[in-house]
Amino acid sequence: MRDLDWDDLRMFAVLAKAGSVRQAAELLRVHASTVTRRLEHFERRLEVKLFNRGPRGLLITPAGRDVLERVEGVAERIGDIERAVSGSDRRMAGCVRLWVPDALASIAMPAVAGFGERFPDVDIEFAPLAARPDVGRREADCGLFITDQPPGHLVGRSLGRLMLAAYGTLEWSRRRASGEACRWIELEGPPELRSDLRQRDFPGVPVGGRCHDLASQSAALHAGVGIGPLPCSLGDADPLLVRIGAAPPLAGCGIWVLMHPDLRSCTRVREMTRALTDAFARSAAAAVGEGAAEAAA
Repeated sequence: MRDLDWDDLRMFAVLAKAGSVRQAAELLRVHASTVTRRLEHFERRLEVKLFNRGPRGLLITPAGRDVLERVEGVAERIGDIERAVSGSDRRMAGCVRLWVPDALASIAMPAVAGFGERFPDVDIEFAPLAARPDVGRREADCGLFITDQPPGHLVGRSLGRLMLAAYGTLEWSRRRASGEACRWIELEGPPELRSDLRQRDFPGVPVGGRCHDLASQSAALHAGVGIGPLPCSLGDADPLLVRIGAAPPLAGCGIWVLMHPDLRSCTRVREMTRALTDAFARSAAAAVGEGAAEAAA
């Protein structure tokens, strides 16, 4: 058997993590047919079946699990080399791989824009939103994470907590104030965005729909389907939506800016994390949902 190609090993590891060809293609930034073709080629080279195809995606086989364990070891060693090289890089040039979940984009992106203006020789690459990146494997150099359990192998700092409130159109606000019945659009995912907001503030409002991402949730609220939860950093900044009710926002998971410890001496990564930290300090009121308190009241 010829020497294995690291690109094939990396493709296999991403595919095992994603669980579907489509999500793996998004993470790798290639067409789905390319992933399928390379997987078939990889299986032929190894002369073993790595995945079983099912209605819910790919199921890794026992042989595939054995290969994955070995690939993960190789990936960790390669990641160590890459981080060691990047960590000693003090130039404000090169690439920063950044992870910004859409719940925090309204606060983070102006900081990223300012960073780009100050350091034009640094390329900014955004990790796909399809799956949380593995910083340990350089799927991202740094980023913002919404979690109460930040990975122990990463370093960074807490930026506060994600706050959620109920939003809807101005028409729904008026109808709600007049006592008219309305419907609740529940935000089922991602898991870190789920909350007990309805149970706390709107127990009598029936669930009339469910969304599994922020884009569809915002679209449903814009269209007047009903009222429902959004992170305050998004809802308060949306001119088409208003806060429903006068109750204070509900605290969700913590917000962290994190990077791999090997990259602390990498100037461009350190400056990016500093820009994100400063942005949240400047936008503290918006981040905790104070920006629209008067309007809601």
